[in-house]
Amino acid sequence: MPETKTSRKHIAVLAFPFGTHAAPLLSFVRRISEAASDVKFSFFNTAQSNALLFSNGGEFERVKFHDVESGLPDGYVFSKSHPNEPVEYFLKATPGNFERAMEIVVAETGVEFSCLISDAFIWFAAEMAEKRRVPWIPLWTSASRSLLVHLDTDNLRERLGINGPGEQTLVFFPGFSSIRAMDLPEGTISGPLDEGVPVLLHKVGQILPKAAAVASNSFEEIDLPDVNTLMKSRLPNFLNIGPFTLTSPPPPDSDKNGCLEWLEKREKLSVAYISFGSMIQLPPPELTALAEALEASGAIKALEVILCSEQGKIMREKIAVLKQLAFQAVESEGSSTANFKTVMEVITKT
Repeated sequence: MPETKTSRKHIAVLAFPFGTHAAPLLSFVRRISEAASDVKFSFFNTAQSNALLFSNGGEFERVKFHDVESGLPDGYVFSKSHPNEPVEYFLKATPGNFERAMEIVVAETGVEFSCLISDAFIWFAAEMAEKRRVPWIPLWTSASRSLLVHLDTDNLRERLGINGPGEQTLVFFPGFSSIRAMDLPEGTISGPLDEGVPVLLHKVGQILPKAAAVASNSFEEIDLPDVNTLMKSRLPNFLNIGPFTLTSPPPPDSDKNGCLEWLEKREKLSVAYISFGSMIQLPPPELTALAEALEASGAIKALEVILCSEQGKIMREKIAVLKQLAFQAVESEGSSTANFKTVMEVITKT
């Protein structure tokens, strides 16, 4: 049945269904939904990714999820030798898969979309929003430095050349003077920009300036002032609103195996914790193989540096400072809190 309250805001959310991209996007949307009770959200994602996000079989209040086509052929079998193949199939299916699913939802609800929120990788959402004459708010799921690289890909290629000297440092790039060319994300200064993930990231850098606001799962104080200044010159509407681990803590049942409780009982600096994010769950044989590989590769020396050496002490002290700054950013008068209010103003004015 169509919605009876046609004045109610209806926001389309377009997810990038790979890695841990969809999870922070959902956290962002849930936070908005808690701040604006009159907004309804339609979350568009592949069935495989939705199954992981909504593994309990339920839905979040005012957030309804919808499946879009993954683009995978019938009977497709994942191959470890071609890990990016599902991404490439998905990209070939876009934006048609999203358009079809969105048209069905509008027909069923009788309510047009008043705003589009997407993962920043879904760059074509800019065109979709422009066609509908509504604002587009993309989410960059990590800190600003990595995004700055994609915003300046053309400049970096011009200065460093294609497959330029890997040891050359980026002294010409504010805030990157200690970073080498080889440390840049794959595809930034290597290979063509006309297919696969490289063209996606290049498009992201070109299209993001069209957004009504660009949100980021980070906080301003994590970077030096010159990095923030450069970001604002590239994206005046760039808003750090994280980190989401503090603004949207995980649900109480997120640690079903009691790992955190076990860690609390260990002595300080006695355990090294390796995280694969919240979406990837390695089967027991692969975990065993990983542990054996770490032991065989001499990882003990690396742990000694981190946990026992003076160098490791300095690193831990720096991390403690950043941790404190992160907590301050999400307080009531913090920078991330203020930036989130700005995002909400963009949404509520639509």
